[in-house]
Amino acid sequence: MRSTSLLLTLALLAATPAAARNNDHYYEFKGKRYATYEQCMAARKRSEKRGAIAGAAAAGVGAALLGGGVGESLLVAGGGALVGKELGKSSKRKC
Repeated sequence: MRSTSLLLTLALLAATPAAARNNDHYYEFKGKRYATYEQCMAARKRSEKRGAIAGAAAAGVGAALLGGGVGESLLVAGGGALVGKELGKSSKRKC
């Protein structure tokens, strides 16, 4: 009886660290941690869209203020959107 309780106690002590282990698997994008890959990719896509919109707006307004015509402003805005999208998705660690 005594050996059974001793073996049971040792088994419980050996299993405790394995059960208490933390799940360190996560996805990171721009310094924020996400539990799933889908959440991380959604944040990345949002960042790309925001960057494209901001780049297009800034470049288009800048070209119009500097005296560019409609065609030139639209062309510069398209280039700004491409640059903004690339800047928006850049990160040290990818999803």
